[in-house]
Amino acid sequence: MSKSTKILAVSFSAACIIVIVTKPETYIASASTGIKLWATTVVPSLLPFFFFTALLTATGITEKISEVAEKPCGVLFRSGGVSAYAFLMSVLSGYPVGAKIIGDLGENNLITPDEATRLSTFCSTSGPLFIIGSVGLSMFGNKYCGYLLFLSHVLSAFLTGVIFRFYGEKSSGGKKVLSRKTQSNVLYDCVYGSVISIAVVGGFICVFYVVADAITNLRLLYPLGYLLNLIVKNKAVSSAYISGLIECTRGCKLLSLCGLSTYSLAFACSLISFGGVSVLFQSICFLKKAKVKTSVFIAAKITQSVISFGLCLSLYPLFVG
Repeated sequence: MSKSTKILAVSFSAACIIVIVTKPETYIASASTGIKLWATTVVPSLLPFFFFTALLTATGITEKISEVAEKPCGVLFRSGGVSAYAFLMSVLSGYPVGAKIIGDLGENNLITPDEATRLSTFCSTSGPLFIIGSVGLSMFGNKYCGYLLFLSHVLSAFLTGVIFRFYGEKSSGGKKVLSRKTQSNVLYDCVYGSVISIAVVGGFICVFYVVADAITNLRLLYPLGYLLNLIVKNKAVSSAYISGLIECTRGCKLLSLCGLSTYSLAFACSLISFGGVSVLFQSICFLKKAKVKTSVFIAAKITQSVISFGLCLSLYPLFVG
């Protein structure tokens, strides 16, 4: 960590502590909300996926999928066929399952750091349950909005992977995955790893619910919101989007309260693709195990958020209009 980064981290942490101490009841409520969300929604939906994806990786099914998808993945993403497995599970499961799979693959020597970095550019996605069910149907009150959001999100991830395909050295191919680590107690390791991972996710959710409120109260993102409002000419949409940059779910909810429109939906799609700072940190935590280059991953998430915004804006008339 550089000196300037340390100074920034210390300053921000100190400011957050002061704000929390001045209004403890507000931030205790924020932390409680985050923990409740984790316990009632995240644990039941993600823990089984964490376990079964870890088990699939440990038992070598990735090798079979890799053999089938080797050529198309090599052409499209300049990576081995194992990327098809990571992409599929990420799309089906949602954040941060894709990042965890990449971390597991890297830790088991199934992919190189360069290939892991390329995979991170398109295998870190939200899932259909959240996009179609929670955002589309529950928040915007329209399942077709959910279909539009999901299609735009998945297509933007795919295109981002194609754009970043030239990063690093080319994969050596599917045969390299045979160097997988031997595990003495696969079931125990998968359960233990999954429980630790879900606990880490819960910690991030709790902390960033507090951070989101602290940043709002400190008005740290006000300049960014002001600049966005100059372009969008809609203060409510601008404020909702800026809030979502910290915590995606909250931003999507606020955007839905602005009313259904091409802009509110497109900005929600952009937030889902970016993931918010909370999801980014969760993902980076897992991706570090595969030695993924963080700057490339963040650049890819920004690229994906821009592409998904454009796709949602373009396809809106076909689904909603």
